[in-house]
Amino acid sequence: MTKKARAAIGSTTLTAIADRGYFKGEEILACREAGIAPFVPATTTSSAKAEGRFDKADFIYDQQKNEYGAYTLDL
Repeated sequence: MTKKARAAIGSTTLTAIADRGYFKGEEILACREAGIAPFVPATTTSSAKAEGRFDKADFIYDQQKNEYGAYTLDL
């Protein structure tokens, strides 16, 4: 689809943005090889949230402390 879009607009370059439902390694590689810059977030495969546990997305990395911590809200 990105190759067709690039041809339709008559450009030599293209940046493609898609949601995580379009994340597929083979397609991303094909875009890169065709000179198209794809921006697609990786899929989330953890079942932690569904099972009521914390998920990786619930934590942030503190580089100064070299540790992960939970998000905090300053209210």
